[in-house]
Amino acid sequence: MARPIGFIHSALADAGAWDGLIEALDMDVEPVLIELPGHGTADDWDETRGFSDQALEIALDALPPEPVPLVGHSLGAVIALRLAVEKFYRVSSLVMIEPVFFAAVTGTDVGDKAARDMASYRRKLRDGSDAMAARAFVDLWGNGTPWEDMPEARRRYIVDRIGLVEAANDLLWEDRPGLLRPGRLEEIEVPVTLVEGAKSHPVVPAIIDALGRRISDAEGITVPGAGHMVSVTHPKVVAEAIRSRIVWEDGPAS
Repeated sequence: MARPIGFIHSALADAGAWDGLIEALDMDVEPVLIELPGHGTADDWDETRGFSDQALEIALDALPPEPVPLVGHSLGAVIALRLAVEKFYRVSSLVMIEPVFFAAVTGTDVGDKAARDMASYRRKLRDGSDAMAARAFVDLWGNGTPWEDMPEARRRYIVDRIGLVEAANDLLWEDRPGLLRPGRLEEIEVPVTLVEGAKSHPVVPAIIDALGRRISDAEGITVPGAGHMVSVTHPKVVAEAIRSRIVWEDGPAS
């Protein structure tokens, strides 16, 4: 009998980003595909409330009431972490792929480098150059495909949503929910797997190290030759690495 797994995609993506990984997992599962506000078929972001608050509500409405495994990528990984901390009774295991929880490395050299590297994208966004901002963002956090080689529909999708990246700053850069407060990460009791691409931005391994040192059952995985979009570009390698770490209340898949 198929068992549910929740998947939360990255900013500027949609549920289709998980197709390759779900196929590569080759498990009898029922994917619960959670789309972030303003992405895919999800409702638009309600700007009167926090972006991650709305994302959390979308996830909780989509997931079954019993604890299930969660897999998240980039921003989606940090949303999944928030679920594991605040709604721990709904999560049986957690896989965070390239979590961009910049607040975990605030005040460090690599954290400052991430902020500097994002400055060009933010400057273009402030100037109203959405297309140029989208291109700068994809150059930094994309899958290596040059902007001009991406399908027009995909470029338009990203440009139309580029402003939503900043909507998550209160979570990713400021930790408004207080996930990093003393004792909170230490209370996570489920298996947690942290996946990074070896060629990703250097802030990612620093974030993974900062989180992993505080979570009791944490395991780190590095995928050689991969960048930030590792779950899209290297789905078979990621699937092999995380398969045994995906568990339900009664244990891993048989």
